[in-house]
Order: sequence, then structure tokens, then C-alpha cells
Amino acid sequence: MEEYAREPCPWRIVDDCGGAFTMGTIGGGIYQAIKGFWNSPVGVSHRLRGSLTAIKTRAPQLGGSFAVWGGLFSMIDCSMVQVRGKEDPWNSITSGALIGAILAARNGPRHRESEINLQCQLHQDHQQQSLFAT
Repeated sequence: MEEYAREPCPWRIVDDCGGAFTMGTIGGGIYQAIKGFWNSPVGVSHRLRGSLTAIKTRAPQLGGSFAVWGGLFSMIDCSMVQVRGKEDPWNSITSGALIGAILAARNGPRHRESEINLQCQLHQDHQQQSLFAT
């Protein structure tokens, strides 16, 4: 299983956090560029300025949110590896469920349960697809 021959856990957390920040910033920048262009007044200069303003204000925030998600996911994943003593898909599935619970804790118990189920299902599907691909 080549997928689990990754860097050791302390460096994995930093690596995943940085990768998540990069993905969130780039993806958020593209999304905010389109949204800022669309919501600006008519005229190319107004639209380009609105697009640039939206990128500068929201893309770093989205990158930070992705970094928090990636960092927490990796910390829980590394904790599961340490507790269980092995690396397998169940660590990622459990990490997804726990990260869904942690991030949804502010919304109340009803939302938390649906978020846990969603995150667990997403990670389980991802792990099944990666197992079938090999």
C-alpha cells in the first residue's frame, strides 16, 4: 500500500496544513474572482477592480479555513495511528467523522449528527475508490 508510505506524523501535519492552505487559497481565489467580477457594476475597470478586491479579502480567509481543516484532520489521523499502532483506511474514515463533529459542534447536536454522517461517508467512499483503483 504505497498510499500509507508517507512522511512521519509531525511533518505530515505541517505538510497537510500547508497543502490545504494552498488549495483553499487558489480555489477560493478563482471562485472569488468570478464572484467579484459578476457582482461588480458594469464596466471592465469596475469589474476587474471588484474581482481583485474580492480575491484580496476572501481568498486568504478561505485558505485559512482549509488549513484548519487539514491540520485538524492530520492531527486526528496521526493520533489514530499512534493509538491503533497501524495505518489503514479506518484512520482516515474516523478522522473525517471526528473532524466533522469538531467543526459542526458550534451548530448544535442536530447539525452535528448529520455532519458526522456526511464526513464519514465521504471518507469511506474516498477510501473505497482508492482501494478499487489499485
